[in-house]
Amino acid sequence: MMAFVRYIRTKVFISLILLMLVPAYAFCKSNFSVAYQIDDQIITNYDIDQFRKLSNLLNGSSIGRSEAEKIVVSNKIKEIYADRLKIMVSNTELNLQVDDFLQSNKITNKELRSILRSKGIYIETFYNFVKGNIRWKKVLDFRFGYKINNLAIKDLMPLTSTPKRIEKEYEFFEIFISNERWDPQSANLIANRLEIELNNGADFEKAVEKFSSATSKTNKGKTGPIKKSSLSKQFSNVLDGLKRNEVSKPFKVNGGLILLKLYKTRSYQTIKTPKLSVTYSVISESSDSSALCSDEKDIRGPVLLSKVEKNIRDILTKLMPGESYKYVDNSGLARSVTLCESFVSDKQSRASSYENIKKNEEAQRLSNELMLELRRNTTVVKK
Repeated sequence: MMAFVRYIRTKVFISLILLMLVPAYAFCKSNFSVAYQIDDQIITNYDIDQFRKLSNLLNGSSIGRSEAEKIVVSNKIKEIYADRLKIMVSNTELNLQVDDFLQSNKITNKELRSILRSKGIYIETFYNFVKGNIRWKKVLDFRFGYKINNLAIKDLMPLTSTPKRIEKEYEFFEIFISNERWDPQSANLIANRLEIELNNGADFEKAVEKFSSATSKTNKGKTGPIKKSSLSKQFSNVLDGLKRNEVSKPFKVNGGLILLKLYKTRSYQTIKTPKLSVTYSVISESSDSSALCSDEKDIRGPVLLSKVEKNIRDILTKLMPGESYKYVDNSGLARSVTLCESFVSDKQSRASSYENIKKNEEAQRLSNELMLELRRNTTVVKK
């Protein structure tokens, strides 16, 4: 009997150890539940979550769940079509593209893995994304019979990060010694004395209350946060030379002297928002939907999205290339708007040769035309 009890205890102990060793994500079955069925293929919630995290990392911005779903569905349709054509990506092709990405972002493969891991992104998610881009280029090469120059598939996110710039903000305290309240000589004596006393521990708030004539006096002398670009060079130079809680030497400003006490600084990144251009069609609901984006007389653009009339623009921002939306216009007519293509407008593309511009425009048009065809012949079921 005792031997049996010891056996049971041993089994329970081993079971507990194994449970501790199993990763937590193994129990999160809902993460791997089916979100979409595309023909006989499936997309899981895990696939969408991974893509969304990768997109946010590469673009330096956040996309919503619904937007991520649309792109993942489009990518799966492209993948199925590439499989049907037996178009594959070799390790050499993949490695060349990954090496280009690492060089352009000035990071090593080890650093890339570390960055992905910190964001909860599996390295295979990144490799599959790169493979998808390469395969779609090869699909268009196969389908349309010529090499596409660095395929301008703008509905896919770029391999390089969105440009960013560093902004700096300051929060600080100030004491303005006014020449109107004090004569210039007295103001100078007060300011110099305050610098010495304040840097030796005197109460800054009391000094503000007693001597300052600045509007910030009502906030105990506190100002900010203020962007560096909004300050005069004189102010930003003084603040850049201070340590936290250090008081500056008094310096002349219009109407008197001022002392600054640095509270804190903050640097942050702002994303350079790209200008999007679109081509689209608006047709009556009774028109032949099979000719969407193929009849030039129905296509509008390319035009900056910001220049499109608001009601149409609001619709286009929610569509992926190849998708349509039915609405009723101001005159009560039922119409259908289709986003034919969407791409980034930038100076670099405008500086390209005329031939390359035309070639990339044609590549984009053919890509969207093919996607329209594939969507019409693909069954997409949301679970």
